[in-house]
Amino acid sequence: MSKIYIAGEEVGRSITKEDLEEKFSRFGRIVSVWVARQPPGFAFIDYEDTRDAEDAVRDMNNTEILGCEIKCEVSRGREGGGGGMGGPEIKPGDWKCLGCGVNNFARRFECFRCGESKDGGGRGGRGGGGGGYDRYGGGGGGGYD
Repeated sequence: MSKIYIAGEEVGRSITKEDLEEKFSRFGRIVSVWVARQPPGFAFIDYEDTRDAEDAVRDMNNTEILGCEIKCEVSRGREGGGGGMGGPEIKPGDWKCLGCGVNNFARRFECFRCGESKDGGGRGGRGGGGGGYDRYGGGGGGGYD
């Protein structure tokens, strides 16, 4: 399964789910269509086949639906799916938590989900300890993740 992202000023306003299904179904079997309403302006379409999604992006990007220019791209995905077969994309420096298996950005020293330290040496804990910005000029404490 492969998801594409569609953006346009009228998506979710005058461009409905049915309009998107009509225009994009010619590329292949659509599994689902989700249209943002609050705020409007974007939508996601899941295709059964990755090649169909790629064809849709190639042919529909920078075209118009009901007089509104739309942009299309293969979705990068934030939740567990993304990237077709292999799950979410991991960029250089990102790391997988040894405790819970979730992917973390390179800038993190502790897992955002379970608090495990980057090197796997037990729970890192949260809050407390110095290093954070203190607008009152005191002695540190409570930095941001």
